[in-house]
Amino acid sequence: MNPWFGLDRLAFFLIRIFLRLCTRANALPGNVDDLQLAPNTPVVYVLRERSASDAAAADQSARRLGLSSALGGLTLGQTRLRHSYFQLYRRQFGNRRQRSPISPPRLEKLVAALRATPGADVQLVPVSVFWGRRPEKESSFWRLLFSDNWSPAGFIKKFFIIVTQGRQLYVQFSRPMSLRKLVDECETDEQAVRKASRILRVHFRRQKEAAIGPDLSHRRTLVNTVVDDPSVQAVIEEESRNQGVSKDKLEAKARSYAMEIAADYSHTVIRSLELFLNWVWNRLYGGIRLYNMDNLTKVAGDHEVIYVPCHRSHIDYLLLSFVVFRNGLVPPHIAAGINLNLPVVGTILRRGGAFFMRRSFRDNPLYASVFSEYLHTITARGFSIEYFVEGGRSRSGRMLKPRTGMLAMTLRSFLRDSRKPIAFVPVYIGYEKVIESGSYIGELHGEKKQKESIFGLMKSLSVLRSYFGQVHVNFGEPIKLVDYLDQHHQNWRNESLGATENPPWFKHVVNELGQDVVESINAAAVANPINLLSLALLASPKHTMDIGQLHQQLSLYIDLLKLAPYSETAALGCTDAQEIIDYGLDNDFLIRIKHQLGDVVTTDQKSALQMAYVRNNSLHLFVLPGLVCSLVMNAREIRMDVLQNMVHLLYPFLRNEYFLHWEEGEELSQAVENVASVLESCKLVRRQGDSLMGAALHTHEADMLNHLGKTVLPSLERYYLTIRLLVQRGSGMLTADQLGELAHQTAQRLSLLYEFNSPEFFDKVVLKHFISQLYSTGLVTPDDSGQLLFDSKLEALDDEARRILSADISDAIQRVTRLQA
Repeated sequence: MNPWFGLDRLAFFLIRIFLRLCTRANALPGNVDDLQLAPNTPVVYVLRERSASDAAAADQSARRLGLSSALGGLTLGQTRLRHSYFQLYRRQFGNRRQRSPISPPRLEKLVAALRATPGADVQLVPVSVFWGRRPEKESSFWRLLFSDNWSPAGFIKKFFIIVTQGRQLYVQFSRPMSLRKLVDECETDEQAVRKASRILRVHFRRQKEAAIGPDLSHRRTLVNTVVDDPSVQAVIEEESRNQGVSKDKLEAKARSYAMEIAADYSHTVIRSLELFLNWVWNRLYGGIRLYNMDNLTKVAGDHEVIYVPCHRSHIDYLLLSFVVFRNGLVPPHIAAGINLNLPVVGTILRRGGAFFMRRSFRDNPLYASVFSEYLHTITARGFSIEYFVEGGRSRSGRMLKPRTGMLAMTLRSFLRDSRKPIAFVPVYIGYEKVIESGSYIGELHGEKKQKESIFGLMKSLSVLRSYFGQVHVNFGEPIKLVDYLDQHHQNWRNESLGATENPPWFKHVVNELGQDVVESINAAAVANPINLLSLALLASPKHTMDIGQLHQQLSLYIDLLKLAPYSETAALGCTDAQEIIDYGLDNDFLIRIKHQLGDVVTTDQKSALQMAYVRNNSLHLFVLPGLVCSLVMNAREIRMDVLQNMVHLLYPFLRNEYFLHWEEGEELSQAVENVASVLESCKLVRRQGDSLMGAALHTHEADMLNHLGKTVLPSLERYYLTIRLLVQRGSGMLTADQLGELAHQTAQRLSLLYEFNSPEFFDKVVLKHFISQLYSTGLVTPDDSGQLLFDSKLEALDDEARRILSADISDAIQRVTRLQA
């Protein structure tokens, strides 16, 4: 502001009065000593934008902290400054939505004065002014409309920002920078001004990114950046030669691909969605419980965060962004399937940070190039990203095998530009009841998946009348990419990787990373009340239990998770068995049946199928205890070395199915020992020399041992059934696809005849993964025509599996497999 006839002083006087009436500033840090200011050195404040209201707010907060006034003058040698602050940007006259950097005249004067006054110094204190940063307080549409963003505000908009956001004003003072040090380092005044401006601009950008997220600029500008990239242009040229199509047409197609993909991030829409989703969650759920939030916050400040959650429901997209935003962090950009790009809904999701991708683009090199470059652009600009390594929603409730395409693109982007380190944060999202459970059950029984549509969305609004329990969100241990690469390929810093180059080390690291990510998600599982109730009830005849027996079984689960925890990040939703039972009854997950000899609890057939999905979310927590109980139960007495050998024999198959985190060898042996110790303390087993003996038959302890052993029984049955079919047919008689289909049909028949009709028992995906594990262990090999070959090792495993299972179960499997012969 030009000091004509002292009118600037009058203007600032009026602005200060206006701010006193409309604002309540929160000055940070609260303790001025944290700034570590030199006591006898003058202070000059630095603001990002040219804004009289920001300058007045900074002055007001500085006075409140006991600092020198920003609007006061400063004398340095022969140089006199009218005000003790300057700005780094001004709004462009022709385009009011853009800003341009300037060389601040006051900074130039300060540099010249210091050059002429040896020994003098000036402390530059950056001051960031944020209007309306606290999302949990924003309940007004007008506050959302006039919230802080990256576009510079004009006079009228700034007026409304002050009126609507003034009570949520944050003024952040940062530690000072010595201008003398920069002047001494630079040969000329011009170099010193440029260097100081550059350092300060980077500082302000990081401050604002932490507060409201990075500036992704206008969507069309971003699209132009992607299409103009040399890697995309190279693909356009190659496709032009191969297809005989003009470059202009291919460039237009690339631009349409980029527009189809790109998010159109809007802070106003994000804040509006926060209000809407808060209302939705209150209708659907009894609360959102968070665990290990510090695992996220400890890396969010100095790493670009890649959120890698499990995928159970369409709710996952919205829930994680809501949780992140509510905890003061920037919501991530979310990789969403193109099937969600519906009219109206797609636009809202896009404005909320979703970018859309096709299910497969392996045969479309132009689309692949555009998508990869878009992902690299938002990664290089420091925006947090969320994607699901499973690829799609789990229909059975179990973790799916990782699809590593997005991980590979992220790793390639980091190797290309590693200015900011990346941390993958595994996130476990556990529901007590899943909205889509009905459609999942139908799909597992062979029904066709319903395509997403506006009509389907309107029909789904009826769920707002239902209750789905609580949601449990646990943040796992972050995987820092730099450390991970150092461990798996130390020479990565010297590697140059082309846009489509996939050397063996790269594939290996990506596959290992995918496996570690899903294992880390499972390691962060939360055993919520409905998980534990489902685990107990579904292992009981007719899904019915005496309340006293249920209490004992739940207490055993709790003891196992507390005394032999699955991992450091795994969590328990409730530690009291009676509270869990009461919770299930109060929220209609259980049905109580009164009886003179003692009440029993049960559930209906439909709820039992839904509970099977919930049980599978955390079933892996009890696989190892269940396996130990199963082996002890069938043998009644077993030497510890034999028990360890049997566990190590079966563990590769169980690890492949459940994505367990223990490494084979000492770590697994110690985990088995820990489980055995807990079982001994609960009197389910006792040690006699170097052997374990199961509890005496026809006792409560024996019943509990048998009950826990049933946890792993369906997996052992599937393994034996598949191996039995292969051995019966003979070596070289079946292909992998034929074996998978035959095993699926046989398991389905076995489930109908002898077991509770649980669709995940004959899930084709689970059976396919088991067959692939037979490949990787070398038990089967394909010949030139794809027929599966095996030798006596598989036949020996067939005999061993028959001994592990009870006689009734092994006989039933043999009867059913003979029918298929």
